[in-house]
Amino acid sequence: MNHPLAGIVASDQPAPTTLAQVSRQRAAQFADQTAYIFLADGASDARSMTWGQLDARAAALAAALRERGASGKRILLALPSGLTFIESLFACWYAGAAAIPVSLPRHQRTRHRLDGIIAHAQADFAIAHDEARQRICTGDDGTGHQMIWINPRESEGAQLSGRLIEEISPASPAIIQYTSGSTGMPRGVVVTHANLLHNSAQIAQACGHNQKSTIAGWLPLFHDMGLVGLVIQAAFSGARCVLMPPERFLMRPWLWLEMISSYKACSSPAPNFAYDLCVDRVSDEHKARLDLSGWRNALNGSEPVRARTLDRFAAAFEKCGFRRTSFFPCYGLAEATLFVTGPGANRNIIRRTTDGEIACDGENAGHIGCGQPYGGTRLAIVDPQKCETLPDRSIGEIWISGPSCAAGYWNDPQTSTATFNGHLRESNGSPSWLRTGDLGFIADGQLFITGRLRELIIIAGRNHFPVDLEVTAEAAEREVIAPSGVAALSVEIDGLERLILLAEVRREFMRPARVGQTPGLDADAVRRRLRAAIASDHDVVPHEIVLLCPGALSRTTSGKISRAAARTAYLNKTLEQFGETSHVADGK
Repeated sequence: MNHPLAGIVASDQPAPTTLAQVSRQRAAQFADQTAYIFLADGASDARSMTWGQLDARAAALAAALRERGASGKRILLALPSGLTFIESLFACWYAGAAAIPVSLPRHQRTRHRLDGIIAHAQADFAIAHDEARQRICTGDDGTGHQMIWINPRESEGAQLSGRLIEEISPASPAIIQYTSGSTGMPRGVVVTHANLLHNSAQIAQACGHNQKSTIAGWLPLFHDMGLVGLVIQAAFSGARCVLMPPERFLMRPWLWLEMISSYKACSSPAPNFAYDLCVDRVSDEHKARLDLSGWRNALNGSEPVRARTLDRFAAAFEKCGFRRTSFFPCYGLAEATLFVTGPGANRNIIRRTTDGEIACDGENAGHIGCGQPYGGTRLAIVDPQKCETLPDRSIGEIWISGPSCAAGYWNDPQTSTATFNGHLRESNGSPSWLRTGDLGFIADGQLFITGRLRELIIIAGRNHFPVDLEVTAEAAEREVIAPSGVAALSVEIDGLERLILLAEVRREFMRPARVGQTPGLDADAVRRRLRAAIASDHDVVPHEIVLLCPGALSRTTSGKISRAAARTAYLNKTLEQFGETSHVADGK
């Protein structure tokens, strides 16, 4: 296929090196062509913006940013999904600044996540509407640092003069993508303009995007898949991009499929839980109105792709024109900008067992092949201790090298070196590799994901750090749960990731007089309170809560709980339990 930029770059002109330059050139060549459409209620109330309008609005806000001294600075984007977010993102780049997209807290109890990011990022400026600023801003961030807050409406009607965009290096930070709002250690991935252009070219090549394409989705724009995979991909490839609010999808998942059907979208990404939610919630009446025959890239790649998810969705929507070959299993992560591997022209879904053997179709089992890398990206499966490459079909840590690998973590040189500066023993120190922390193997040129070295828990497409869940549980039952006696785990049950909570009770409940009687301890009530606390603070319901005898959890020499050992003991049913366990279906 032709390069997506071929139609807007004259033969005697240098290729653009930033997304700001791409946006300007799109506006010059296709000013009246629709760039973005936002369905405010998920179905109607469509608000659109052309490439010319995006350029003008971004330039006006960039002028206001420059007047306030924002050029070369870091700017917090505290905006909901919508056209204003997109205008503000490009305004940061027009002003020569780095954007830090963040999620606005829905509840006061989740404010600590955003507070942690603000304190860590030390952004100089923030773009937010006044009502959001009032919810977020309580003075400085606790470190004495204060941001300058700018309402995006300040630039309306601005008279522009001088240069419209700042000339900056491709190696300059474009976004700082926070991979979590964890109170423990928020990490901001520094993604450069060069990273974005390279990764966008990979996505466009893999998906076949061009100016005639329409892409669509509901993913939040502060998240890398929504930001890079939808908003930035549209600007790079020239595709029309149709968006809807994430909360509308969660309430009415059929609106996502109706959007794909109505706008003839060829590509739309989502994690496993979104496809499962559609199977469970979309009625036959809604299906009768759907035409999914034009959806040729049903991307799924924010977590290990589930065979059961693909089987159920394909069967449920076959009569709507959906083809099984439209599934686009892929692999990516923020540290590699977004996209790493995807399928080629052959879309046959390949399943393999952990030992690399072919798994039969229809088994609801086996690991799904996530394709191969594009555009100069290299993969290696590595023994994480020996730093030596492993042969095909051997499980090891996934290492990546290439132009899409980010510059590191913001303000965290030690972790950056450990993550982004891996060296293979046989390569004599060159090149540097990104150590993903994910486990997988390669067979017949395809990457298969098997698990994680990292202990991040992903439930229904949302990230949860074990320490956050454990702290909540311990605080909720201080009189019952032993100090530092909780382990939060992710276990696959019935084809889905489930949250398992293991908690040691205090030793006083094990006195001889109480063995077999547990007077004074209502175990079921403890489990109910723990479940309520986790659900309230983290919006996830534990699948199982197991109360344990004191000392039942394995610990390291420094006294920390070994979650890997706890997971193995749970699966092997060798934990010394206190009372009976309690099961509950997710979301009930």
